[in-house]
Amino acid sequence: MQRSSSIAWRLALSFAAVCALVLSGIGVFLYRSLAGEIAYRDDLALMGRLEQVRALLQDSDSLDALQARPRLYQNMLGNQQSLLLVLRADGSTVIGINPRQQHLPELRPIAQELRPQRGDVSLWAGTDEVPVALIAGQANGPEGEALTVVAGKILSEREQILASYRLRLYLAVGLGAVLAFALGLLLLRRGLLPLRQLSESVRQIDLRSLDRRLHTTGIPAEFHEPVQALNAMLARLEESFQRLSQFSADLAHEIRTPLHNLLGSNGLALNQPRSAAEYQEVLASNMEEFERLTRMAQNLLFLARAEQAEQVLDLRPLSLAGVGAELCDYFEALADDRQIRLENGFSGELRADQQLLQRALGNLLANAVRHADADSVIHLRRRNEPGWCWLQVHNQGPAIAPEHLPRLFDRFYRVDPSRAEPGDSGGLGLAIVRSIMLLHGGQVRVTSEARATVFELGFPVL
Repeated sequence: MQRSSSIAWRLALSFAAVCALVLSGIGVFLYRSLAGEIAYRDDLALMGRLEQVRALLQDSDSLDALQARPRLYQNMLGNQQSLLLVLRADGSTVIGINPRQQHLPELRPIAQELRPQRGDVSLWAGTDEVPVALIAGQANGPEGEALTVVAGKILSEREQILASYRLRLYLAVGLGAVLAFALGLLLLRRGLLPLRQLSESVRQIDLRSLDRRLHTTGIPAEFHEPVQALNAMLARLEESFQRLSQFSADLAHEIRTPLHNLLGSNGLALNQPRSAAEYQEVLASNMEEFERLTRMAQNLLFLARAEQAEQVLDLRPLSLAGVGAELCDYFEALADDRQIRLENGFSGELRADQQLLQRALGNLLANAVRHADADSVIHLRRRNEPGWCWLQVHNQGPAIAPEHLPRLFDRFYRVDPSRAEPGDSGGLGLAIVRSIMLLHGGQVRVTSEARATVFELGFPVL
C-alpha cells in the first residue's frame, strides 16, 4: 500500500508556495517600479538634452563653429551610450555623434514651438538588439536655418541593471521559499507534537483498558473536539464490549439450561430399560427443549440482521383496527385460559411493515397476557402527539420495580428468572421489540405503577 505524504510536509510546501507567491508579487511590483523610475529619468534626460541642443543652436553664430568642436558635445553627452544628430533640411549632417554607427529609423520631429513630452520619446530595437530611446525635434539654427535634432540613448546599461535586479529577485524568491519551507516544517512538527502524544495515548488503549480516557488538559484548543469525540467513541466501545461480554455470558447460561435438561433426561432414559410410553415422554420433553433452542436461534438471527440493517422494511398503510383484531383473535385462547379479556382500541391508519408491527405488538401482548392479573382487561390503545403515533398495550398486574425498567429491553434480561415458562421468547422478546422500532426510526418506552403497566411504541408520522 502506498504511503500517503506527511501532513507536515504538505502544509510546509503549501506555506512555501504561498511565501514564494507573495515574494514574487512584491518582486514584480518592485521591479516594475524600478524600471519605471529608470525609464522616467532617462526620458527626462533626453527631453532636457533636446532643449539644451535647441538653445545651443539658436545662440550659436554659425554652424561651422559648432562642427569644429565635436568634443564639446561628447562631453555634454557624458558617455558612450548616448547619441546626438543635428540634420539640415536636405538630410546632411551638421553634428553626428553615433558611437555604434547605427542606422536610425525615421522619426517625426516635434515642432519648434512645442516643449517635448514623455510621449514623444520612442523606443527602437536597435541594430544589435539593444533597445534605443530616441526623441526628435525641430530647431532653428544660426540665421534661422531649419534644423532637426535627434537625441538618443542606448539602453544597454538600463538592461544590465534590470537583468541584475531580476536575478537577485529570483534568488531572493527561491531562498525565501526554501527558508519558508524549512521554518514551516520545523514549526509544524513542533506544533503537531501534541498530536503524536495523543496518538501514543490512543495506542496504549486496548481491550483491558477501555475505561481509560484521553486528557483534555494541556492540549491545543483545536484538539479539544477530536479528543472529546475519541472519548465518546471509547465510551461507546466500552459499553458495547461490556454488553457483548454480558450477552455471551447470558447466551451461555440460556443455552446451558436446555442442554442440561436434554442431557439429564436422555441419561436417565438410558440408565435402564424403559417402556415405549416412557420413551415417548422423554422424546416429547426433548422436543420442547429443541423448540426452545430453535426459537432462541431464530430470535438471535433476527436481532443480528436488524442491528446490521439487513432487514428490508415493507412500509405500507395499515389499518390499526384490523391489526389489533388479528392479534386479539390470536391470543384469545391464551387469554381465556387466564380469564383475561382483550379490548382492541386501535383506530386509524399507520405506515409500517405489517409483519414487524405484528411481531412487536405480539411480543408485548404475550408479555401482558402472561403477567396480567386474572379477571382483568388488556387494552390496546392509540394516542397521537405532534409528529408521533403511540400504540399502547395496557395491562393490570404487579408493578415492575423502577430499577428494572431501564434494562427491560436488554437481551436475556428477566425481572424474575424463576417465572420463565415454556414457549416464552427466552428473554429476547422485548429486545426484538426495540430492534423493530429502531428499524422504523421510532421509540419504545414503558411505565409501571399502581398495579398497571403500559408499553408504548412510538412511530414518527411524516
